[in-house]
Amino acid sequence: MQLDLFLDGREAALVNDLVAKLLERSPAGAEDALDRLREESPEHPDLGAFDRLVQSLRAGPPAPPGAEQLGPMIENLAVLAPAAERLLGRGATALLLRWWQALARTEAVPGPAEAAPLLRYWIGCARWNVGDEREAFRLWLPLCWLEPESFARQAPTLPSRIVREGWAVFDSEADREETGDARVREVPWFPAWLALQYRWVAHLFRPDEVPEMGAPLRALRLLPSLLVLESQGYGAELVQQRRALRDVSPTFFRRYWQLVVEARGRAT
Repeated sequence: MQLDLFLDGREAALVNDLVAKLLERSPAGAEDALDRLREESPEHPDLGAFDRLVQSLRAGPPAPPGAEQLGPMIENLAVLAPAAERLLGRGATALLLRWWQALARTEAVPGPAEAAPLLRYWIGCARWNVGDEREAFRLWLPLCWLEPESFARQAPTLPSRIVREGWAVFDSEADREETGDARVREVPWFPAWLALQYRWVAHLFRPDEVPEMGAPLRALRLLPSLLVLESQGYGAELVQQRRALRDVSPTFFRRYWQLVVEARGRAT
């Protein structure tokens, strides 16, 4: 099929104008641009998605949601966010910033022992998009022990490059001969594994926020004090804490030794 270059170029110009008006956050301008695109290209496949973005812009900034408004806001964001990312690229965060700010201020935040995968995912995304990376991680990572299957599904879609890329490496190291269920049982190790790559992750949680159930969580509880001792130099308490981590998991201790102890030796 041979394209009509004039018409194709005209359609591209209309789309570019609409995108510009959305990025300028001009409701009237965006609506006019959408009307022109709809009139000249009534079969354009993105008309519906652009319409949702224009309507969200015209609706104005939402209020922080309470318990009753939280579900509808998340449903809206579940439609708006993918559309904005696909059509606006890096401009998506700016367009939806007011939505993220409102959701980040909600009081309906899951507690340390509450699974709530959907809330943790979306409120974590909101915190990340307003610049509160640590709180986003505090919402996402507990799913590794509360709802490991849910975290395994969500990790590749999280907005944090650290989590996405870290999970890809962690997941690729899993034994490919294991069944899906067996691999899910390994997900609780991910926070401790990630903390060896990014030491600040080890200090996200207080010990009483990490349940002492199984080796992955016991290792995570040990890491904050152990990493502090490593920075203070060799001593009896450091030896004792290293031995405690080795007793929890010799396999994880070997990884710890490579990434923390040997890496420090190479740096000096």
